[in-house]
Amino acid sequence: MGIRPPSIDEIMELGRGLSLDLSKSEAEQFQRLIADSLETYETLRTHGPQVPETNRVETGRRSGSRPSPGENPNNAWITRCEISEKTGGTLSGWRIAIKDNAAVAGVEMTCASRVVEGYTPDIDATVVSRLLDEGATIIGKTNMDDMAFTIRGYPSAFGPVYNPHDDDHLAGGSSGGSAVVVATGEADAAIGSDQGGSIRIPAAHCGVVGFKPTFGLVPYTGGVGLETGIDHFGPMTETVADAAQVLTAIAGKDPNDARQPPTVPSKEYGRHLDGELTDLSIGVLSEGFAHEELDGRVEESVRGALDELSDAGATLREISVPLHADAAAIHFACIAEGVYASVQGEGLGHHHRSWYDEGWADAFGKSRRLHADEFPPEVKNILLLGKFMSESHHSTYYTRAMNLRSRLERKYNEALSDCDVLAMPTTLQTAPQDVSEWDRERRLHEPLVNLANTCAFNRTGHPALSVPVVPVDDLPVGLMLVGNHFDDETVLEAGTHVEGLV
Repeated sequence: MGIRPPSIDEIMELGRGLSLDLSKSEAEQFQRLIADSLETYETLRTHGPQVPETNRVETGRRSGSRPSPGENPNNAWITRCEISEKTGGTLSGWRIAIKDNAAVAGVEMTCASRVVEGYTPDIDATVVSRLLDEGATIIGKTNMDDMAFTIRGYPSAFGPVYNPHDDDHLAGGSSGGSAVVVATGEADAAIGSDQGGSIRIPAAHCGVVGFKPTFGLVPYTGGVGLETGIDHFGPMTETVADAAQVLTAIAGKDPNDARQPPTVPSKEYGRHLDGELTDLSIGVLSEGFAHEELDGRVEESVRGALDELSDAGATLREISVPLHADAAAIHFACIAEGVYASVQGEGLGHHHRSWYDEGWADAFGKSRRLHADEFPPEVKNILLLGKFMSESHHSTYYTRAMNLRSRLERKYNEALSDCDVLAMPTTLQTAPQDVSEWDRERRLHEPLVNLANTCAFNRTGHPALSVPVVPVDDLPVGLMLVGNHFDDETVLEAGTHVEGLV
């Protein structure tokens, strides 16, 4: 059956959406032209779906199942499964959990949203294929904030993700489930995604290691993102050495992902983790500690760890990047319109020379039109804001923010020319209280202060690692280390020295 051409009324409505004042005769003319054009689209049907061989899964798999509440006390899992395809390899025997916005063929991918619940991909995300190739066993899909939009561990269509250290608090998000299953020992490692801090924030709140690699080091093929310029996959583990081992497996060039540069390093990231501390130069970012919302106890913990590193032989120096104080404003101005554009592009966007997941585009495109009212208010708010700023202010604030993003990247690069890594608190406060029972108005107006330090490095692409330091009132605290582009190894090496202090 061919593609149905639009009616005259539909042409008129399309015109109004484009600010065109079409006469009926013009609409009739365009209808004929469009009907002729649709023959070109029909040609594509003869080719069938295009799936990269590296991501294709031919064999049947068990789809897994929802765990019972007794099996899921922190509500960290959405689906439990067991998938292993190879023996041997660097990750043989490892139990690895996957955030539920990365495709695992044959296993439902919900993005923790009622809008897309029930969608089952027929491909593996590249990170999943690489983990399985190294002998890992995929043991489930983890709970997350709905469509990865927030950083609390709530909202999710499957309920909040509770902090394993105190269930009156949340795990943080959006990769909260991934952080929890590592913290509780249910998984040896987990994959999270990070668009503004979503790996590092829950890692800090749950007391595990969370690493956002350099943008483009780890392919995002098969992942559902927010905006093509900020989406990252990365490891969440108990130790920095484990993070380095997982990174070694998942990093490297994927010809299907145009987000990556032409050349992507491929190396053994754990090979130099026993380097000399006396060779390490740490720039303490002044503005990372200058936020008025910074909890003094969190600052004390982070500065205490840095003082210990100094006592052990590391070189510390104060570094200032004044524009860092405005990084969150830059990020928010970009993300509202970026997310709106991404949703308009069925979650895939346009223009980049990558492989596009046809199954996801079709499923998401239909679901968001039928069930958009089931998005939580946090998602609706960002979409409304993005559409308003795009259409009423002609993207002028977006363009200014993106230009400031470039300046911010240059300033960090200048700072990193004087030191190996930058250091600051991962989050300004410890894990948030459970907000799931708050009314909508109060929830929406709660400031998201805990991404004040993290979101900048999604925009600039620098590698950033959260490592646990001394807790505050039994709630974990994270120290964040940031390095030069594609110098992920140095960031991980610095992290091993931090974890030796706790």
